[in-house]
Amino acid sequence: MLDSEICKDLSARLCGAPIGVCGDGELLAALCACGAENLVFKEGAEGCGALIIAGNMAEFAENAAVPFIIVAQSGEYGERYGCACVQPVEWNEEKLSRLLYALAGEFPVRTVGIDIPEWMCFLPAENSAVAELLERVRAVCAGISKNKHLSALGELTAGTQYWSEVLRVEADFSSGTAKVVCQAKDGIFFDMLSEIAGDKIDGEYSLMRYVRSAAEAKRGYGKVRDALECARVNGYGIVSPAEEDLSYEPPQVVKNGSSVGIKLRASAPTYHVIRVDVSGEVSPIMGDSSQSESLVKNMMSGFENNPEETWNTDVFGKSLRTMVQEGLTAKVSSIQDETRSKLRKAITRMANEGKGGVICIIL
Repeated sequence: MLDSEICKDLSARLCGAPIGVCGDGELLAALCACGAENLVFKEGAEGCGALIIAGNMAEFAENAAVPFIIVAQSGEYGERYGCACVQPVEWNEEKLSRLLYALAGEFPVRTVGIDIPEWMCFLPAENSAVAELLERVRAVCAGISKNKHLSALGELTAGTQYWSEVLRVEADFSSGTAKVVCQAKDGIFFDMLSEIAGDKIDGEYSLMRYVRSAAEAKRGYGKVRDALECARVNGYGIVSPAEEDLSYEPPQVVKNGSSVGIKLRASAPTYHVIRVDVSGEVSPIMGDSSQSESLVKNMMSGFENNPEETWNTDVFGKSLRTMVQEGLTAKVSSIQDETRSKLRKAITRMANEGKGGVICIIL
């Protein structure tokens, strides 16, 4: 009997289509006599899902629209037609199984999956370890188009800085898919944490210290997150006071005629977030008229093709992006401290006295 696994894979890939044997009746008879499970062999190429070509190479190989291999003494046919070339021998079950294995290797690869440790799925694509692996995947997978090329995946992590060279490749010829299970080198976990955090994390102590600090920062940001989002959408957001922010004053007895009451008073800071849209521009003068026109023309042409790169154009030792950013920063900082104090007092009075009307005079 032929190798049951390779027969099963070919049968699944062919979906019931026969394998055509062209130009070698003895080979066809040998394949039919072996009782290949779920495989059908026939003479010729018509209606077949794959071909074994042993004669009339040019006629069949050049017009084949399905995976094929060539049976010939000379290996030049394999190089010419980009397929496996098997030398004719006295066929037995073992050699026929190898023949079918070579045929399965000519089927196209559909997908290659890369399996990495779960914790690394949270790393961004620009992370050094992820970027290194992606670069290797692009380089190795560029040469993979058929099942027979999948062996190259075994060298996927060879010579890498962050990845172990010990990996597992799971190839499925029946579906044309493969999965590579990669493992990070020992000690990389803390290196990646340090890269993300921007702080040195080299053990459990420093990790716990950072987590505690990050948890406190998260709680603090949670108080202002909704206000920032509201300011981004509507232009104005308010951070409501939390329970721990309240400051209670001693109760006071209040008399009103014959009636007696009690006054309870509390205060708490609130934070008002206002979105202010600041605009800025730069208009550098660059040489005489002819020089300016030439430079501006080149810049406008570059802006149409690559806007991001145009903003990096160097003028007087600074990029246009830097010049605009500096202009925006200067405007944001132009409001004087006294003016800011007056704005705060005005909003405080509006909130406490319920006054909604505002008259603003800008001098």
